[in-house]
Amino acid sequence: MAEEPTPSILRDFSAPVILQYDYTDAALLHLFSHDSDPVNRWEAGQRLAMARLLTLTRAAIAGDELALDDVFIEGMRTMLVDDTLDAAFREQALLLPSETMIAEQMDSVDPQAIHMARKFVRATIGARLRTELMAQYDANQTPGDYSPDALSAGRRALKNLALAYLCSAGDEAGIALAQTQCDNAANMTDRSAALGALVHANAPGAAAALAAFYTDFDKEALVVDKWFSMQASSPNTDLAAVRALMTHPAFSLRNPNRARSLVSTFCAANPMQFHAPDGSGYAFWAEQVIALDALNPQVASRLARAMDRWRRYAPAFQAHMQKALKQVSGRKKLSSDVREVISKALAN
Repeated sequence: MAEEPTPSILRDFSAPVILQYDYTDAALLHLFSHDSDPVNRWEAGQRLAMARLLTLTRAAIAGDELALDDVFIEGMRTMLVDDTLDAAFREQALLLPSETMIAEQMDSVDPQAIHMARKFVRATIGARLRTELMAQYDANQTPGDYSPDALSAGRRALKNLALAYLCSAGDEAGIALAQTQCDNAANMTDRSAALGALVHANAPGAAAALAAFYTDFDKEALVVDKWFSMQASSPNTDLAAVRALMTHPAFSLRNPNRARSLVSTFCAANPMQFHAPDGSGYAFWAEQVIALDALNPQVASRLARAMDRWRRYAPAFQAHMQKALKQVSGRKKLSSDVREVISKALAN
């Protein structure tokens, strides 16, 4: 019997296009599992994931129970175990849309609900695909000397994504693997990935692993920047922890890279904590924009842009954001760089 075809649109396109097409879940799952065009195959997976993340975000806002359907999980399983595909492609296809991307799809943004939804999906993937994730972790080891070639890099990426999902689910064996990899890794990619998985999972050994990482690389400025940013972006790093890190001997607000790695990363890449319901993150932002403006207006103006789109947030967040923006705007001594950013934000 003839079947209705599933369109794979804009194949081999090289330019970014936003196309609205009302795919069914079955069609998206078919494309995600079988499309020979890798970009369209990736896009189908992203659409499947985004639809569920938006639904779960709305459920979180309403206080409803969160649940993830079998269609999505089976699609992820099929992609994960398809050894005919490059490991690098599978890693990219299995990544979830970021919290920022989810926010872009919402008329009224609630960062707390978005984080809750995405965290739930990551934990569910880690729990329901545990066997397959463990198998891919083992299958994509790269023994021997480190090699930057594409095949090895792709295998490391897939292995480390599998590890991150396992840790997100609180899997004890996965956390033990992350600890072992962090302790014994022969390259920075594997060590930082394992450390990041421990930090983001708030694992018992995370603090000791962070301390050891700093001790080993305290003379490497770029690695220390990475050490700060890894902590600043973790949803487990609250404002008090950021302020504590600002007292660390290696931190100075006068160092632009260090300011970006900690302060800017917290404000731009840690929506869960930056958008605290009490507005404390916005007050911190205002304080740091003002302090940085006296030291480096260019760095301050980039930080100021973290509040560009404040009117898209839910009213409870908007009130605190507007207050922080007006606090900065009210400063008499403010660089033209920062004043332009703040004035445009308030005017929009």
